[in-house]
Amino acid sequence: MTDAAFPISDAGDHDMLAHAAMALYPPTERGVPRLLCLSENATYRIDLPDGGRRVLRIHRPGYHDATEIRSELAWLDSLHATGLPVPRAVQAMDGERLHHMTLPGMTGRHVVMFNWIDGTEPTPDIAPDSFARLGRMTAHLHRHSRAWQRPAGFRRKSWTHATMVGPQAPWGQWQAAHGLDDAACDMITHAMARVGAELAAYGHGAARFGLIHADLRLANLLIAGGKTHIIDFDDCGFSWFMQDLAAALSFFEDHPRMPHWVAHWLRGYNTIASVTQADLSILPALIAQRRIQLLAWGASHAQTAQVQGLGPQWNARCVTLCRDYLDGCLARRIGV
Repeated sequence: MTDAAFPISDAGDHDMLAHAAMALYPPTERGVPRLLCLSENATYRIDLPDGGRRVLRIHRPGYHDATEIRSELAWLDSLHATGLPVPRAVQAMDGERLHHMTLPGMTGRHVVMFNWIDGTEPTPDIAPDSFARLGRMTAHLHRHSRAWQRPAGFRRKSWTHATMVGPQAPWGQWQAAHGLDDAACDMITHAMARVGAELAAYGHGAARFGLIHADLRLANLLIAGGKTHIIDFDDCGFSWFMQDLAAALSFFEDHPRMPHWVAHWLRGYNTIASVTQADLSILPALIAQRRIQLLAWGASHAQTAQVQGLGPQWNARCVTLCRDYLDGCLARRIGV
């Protein structure tokens, strides 16, 4: 997710860009674009003449620059080289994988084509082990991140307290959310101040803070046979490693089964990497912070089906979650 969605009125422009982008690629990589998703980026399925498929990502302007996108692709290359199942970018005829395209009367867009990954998105209801699988895959990513020597010029966004819920947060301001009265704003403000203090004490040491996926939910896993693929690295950046657990709970931080999901995630993670008591103790702060980051995101996406599907009480439940964090109930629920 990013800071703002594409205007729906741009859909026709994206279709034209997607069709025009086919000329960048060899004939075997050219196909018919079919829109999969129009929200943060415009994502197209490309049906190739031989029956194969690709994914074309048309980036939202003004969010990631070319250096940031190339840095994402560099991490994907390194992950793939170590055997981790992640998307791979497809080379165009000029040998490049990132292009900046424009058409008359349109703002330019970065475009990248990826290989297609077959699979099914797991759910916590259908597959109880889904969060354990997610924890294992996250631990693999973190182990790679800690050891990887990033190339010169590598640059991705940092997801800190300020950039997630501060006044200049890229995803917007939580204060703009609908239905927040003065008491609700005071509750969230108090909670986020405590979160900031806890995270400052927890620190940014290399054992706790580094390059992460940053949006590694079940929605970004695909299961095919016995293999698990990780997709959508668009928001990867620098943050606390345990932030990936907070992100795994996105939109469902107050679900009755949330403690069960956390336990399964940790069980899977601990098969690959270790979690300290300090890491466990910071989880309530990270979970509360993520929820308020999503509250800000929802304020700028209020007309989207995803936000409307959350229901009319979701914003109010964000306030309740902050209260539960402040009074220790959230920590008790997850046993930390």
